[in-house]
Amino acid sequence: MGIDYKIDNYRKWLQDNITLSDPFSPIALRKLTYNLLLGKNYRLLTESNTKGKLYATFLWLSELQKEAQKQFGEKWIQPLFDDIYLKKKPTKEVKNLLLWVMGITNKTAVNLGLEKKDYPGFLTETIAYFNELFNKPEDKDFINNAWLLLMAGSATLSIRGSAKSKAGKQFERVFTKALLNILGFKENYNFWINIGRDLEVSREADAEVESKRGRIRIEIGLIAPGNQEVIEDKISRVGRNGIIIFDKLGKKTRVYQTAEKAGVKLVQIRNCNPLLDVYRHLKPLSCFDLNKLPETTQEIKEAVDNLNDDIFIT
Repeated sequence: MGIDYKIDNYRKWLQDNITLSDPFSPIALRKLTYNLLLGKNYRLLTESNTKGKLYATFLWLSELQKEAQKQFGEKWIQPLFDDIYLKKKPTKEVKNLLLWVMGITNKTAVNLGLEKKDYPGFLTETIAYFNELFNKPEDKDFINNAWLLLMAGSATLSIRGSAKSKAGKQFERVFTKALLNILGFKENYNFWINIGRDLEVSREADAEVESKRGRIRIEIGLIAPGNQEVIEDKISRVGRNGIIIFDKLGKKTRVYQTAEKAGVKLVQIRNCNPLLDVYRHLKPLSCFDLNKLPETTQEIKEAVDNLNDDIFIT
């Protein structure tokens, strides 16, 4: 008889709160777009959702550990792993659990060159090393608590990495479409998203907008201080009059000088007015009159609220 993984309970904990089950729903994406247009830090808005997932996951792992101890006794780690490993059609949660029981993430497994067939031997080595380090703990609950922390630490890395990737891939595209629509551009008419490389241009672009003399390229990266090399790479992609939208750069960066020499417009989101900056840059270059710019907080909110729902469907 296999162990009860309590996956239904775990899913219910997430689904009971829409911000945990679907943080990138159209409603949530509208809110994020509105706040970024006001120059706010989007990470503060997504952090509560990430923490909520972590809390729910920690609770799930704790309940699962108790269930494993109840069924397998104090030496529950190996039999729990064996039970998970032999699952023929594991769910996403069970696949994650298999890694977390070993104290690693999927990225760690890839970096270590581990395939699934290597997992049993890796766990055996991990348990042996653990016992060698802590062969006589005074606290009888130490091993159980320490292994739970090992699992929770791996879960934290997995969830935070997934949240970061999801935010970058989904939200950057939505934000670009929303901003251009507010200015009066129409998708697939005078602006285009996710432009692939071709015979004319060797690098892909996040977006392109029609101008009086061709197209202007736009790149967006929700890049925080410490990643200025990403912005530097984008400067060469967009070309003259191109636009790069980013979260924030460090105080000592020289990227602005590089962009100025290349004729590229840098638009910082954090503590700035990205909508106004893009408007001022595109107004003299556009082949049509841009929409009247919303200026007040209420006007920006109304502009975002009036956008079509399909802009926020990822």
